Amino acid sequence: MINEWQSRPLDRVYPIVYLDAINFKVRKDNRIVNKAAYSVLGINMAGQKDILGIWIGK
Repeated sequence: MINEWQSRPLDRVYPIVYLDAINFKVRKDNRIVNKAAYSVLGINMAGQKDILGIWIGK
C-alpha cells in the first residue's frame, strides 16, 4: 500500500500548500536526540486536501 501511495498521480497545480513539522525526541546510540517529522499538505483547485509527502529530518 505504501508503494502505491508513493507512486500515485498528483495534480499539476496546488494553489495552497502547507508545510508543517513536529519535533520529537528519539534514542540514538544511547543518547537522546531531537528529530523533526515534516509533512506537506496541498489543496487542489477543487478544494480537496492531499498529503504530498512526509519526511523525517536528520
